[in-house]
Formats: sequence, C-alpha cells, structure tokens
Amino acid sequence: MTRTMKLAATTVLGLSLALTAAACGDEQEAPSAEPSASTTVATPPSDRSVPVVPGPKPKTGSTTTTHETETSTDDAKTCGATKGPDGALQIHLVEGDVTCDTAKAIAKEYGPLIATGQPQDVKGWNCGPSTTLGELARCTMDSQAFALVP
Repeated sequence: MTRTMKLAATTVLGLSLALTAAACGDEQEAPSAEPSASTTVATPPSDRSVPVVPGPKPKTGSTTTTHETETSTDDAKTCGATKGPDGALQIHLVEGDVTCDTAKAIAKEYGPLIATGQPQDVKGWNCGPSTTLGELARCTMDSQAFALVP
C-alpha cells in the first residue's frame, strides 16, 4: 500500500468518525417536531421495591404450648403448627377423637417426609398427600384423622 493510499484511508476513517459523532449529538440538540402542551414524559417511580402484601398476624401470647384446641372458621379444631417442607403447617383435627398431643407427635415425624409425595406409615398412622381442597396432607388411623394445612 502506498503512502498516499494510507493517508487517504486514514482521512476517510477520521471523517466518518467525526460525522458519526456529530450526527449523534445529545438530546438537547435534537430538533423537536412541534412543541405541544400534550407531550408528557413518563417519570419512573422513585421507589422501585416490590410491594409487600401482609399475611396473617401471628398470635400473641405465651410461647408454651397448651393441650387445648381452638375452633377455626371451618369447624375444624387446630392444634398449632408443625414444620413442613416449605415452612410451617397448621395441624387441623378433622375426624374422630384425636388428641392434639397425638397429632403433633405424628405431624412432627411426618413433616419432613411430606416432600416425597408418597404415602408414609408413621406409628400406625397412614399419612399422605390429601385430595381435599386446602389440605396439603392428611393422616388417618381407623376413624381418626387430622390434616396438615399451609
């Protein structure tokens, strides 16, 4: 390549860069089509955090557990919570004369096994996924039953 060709190529490259930079400019230099009062600019919100949806408030009171049951709105008796695979599950007495102590003991052993999705035998109780709407799992023995509800 000759010296003249190199000079010409460098000049062309320099001019193309200069024209590209001049064509871009900035927003204040950009011409507007016609100023109008109906032009609006969307301003992003200053707080971009995800909104928090409040959940149920925890019950206040002593930290010791009692052997009493409470009646919930669906006429099932509740015995408190147990650990489930993804957090706490409420123990609901559904059928028969199951005591809270029994339900809690079985639920404590069955809680980690829920994630298998398979029926399990826990101390003579048949526990497995529930087909009842709103229940995650149900444990039955004879005419007694309790459910684990999220």
